[in-house]
Amino acid sequence: MNNLLQRTITGVLGAAFMLTAIWYSFFSFAAIFFLVNLLSTIEYHQLLKKSGIPSNATAGIAGSVLVYILFVLQANDCALGQVLIAIPCLLFMVYMLIELFSTNEQPISRAAYTIAGILYISVPLGLLTLIPWDIAHYCIQDQSTYRFEIIYAILFLIWANDVGAYFVGKFLGKHKLFERISPKKTWEGSLGGLLTAILFTYLLYHYLGIFSIPKWMGLCVVIVISGSLGDLVESMIKRTLQV
Repeated sequence: MNNLLQRTITGVLGAAFMLTAIWYSFFSFAAIFFLVNLLSTIEYHQLLKKSGIPSNATAGIAGSVLVYILFVLQANDCALGQVLIAIPCLLFMVYMLIELFSTNEQPISRAAYTIAGILYISVPLGLLTLIPWDIAHYCIQDQSTYRFEIIYAILFLIWANDVGAYFVGKFLGKHKLFERISPKKTWEGSLGGLLTAILFTYLLYHYLGIFSIPKWMGLCVVIVISGSLGDLVESMIKRTLQV
């Protein structure tokens, strides 16, 4: 089995498992992204270690788990989550005191990279758990139902943007988007990703409804812009860590 086929099969099976977990219930959705959060944070600290960059992996992983769980409690309208939301602030102060009295030669750098992992990985994934409830509440006045379709829509638009950008950029790309950070990305690819995402937005509006077309288009634009900028930030991190 060649490498491309193996990666394709793994990707399809992984996507099927994730989509099933999102569909089944809010708690299975939260659980699968808890795993994503944990593994991503572990990998983040491993990459820092390989690059010789100081970080506190134990504190970073523990903090990422706590922050994500607090978002899940808040998303599930748990009063405990609202009370415990102050805990990260307290732990931040405690952690800085630990660094103050540590013998590490680069306490500020270690603290910065440790906290950056939580902000870059755990906070966005935690915010994702709020979306099925909050968007439903503000856009269709329904906060009592877990709307897994909204998460599906977000993921499909991300994938549509990535696939469109990849193929259009590969065959038609000529003008570099941000060569210093990501030499392969082009303006043509970005436009192709946007147009592909818009096409999928019309399909989602037709088959799912839920929102009006202006709201769907607004969601599409936010996803495409944030997704493209997120890719560039990821490329910047990879170049910094030389991976």
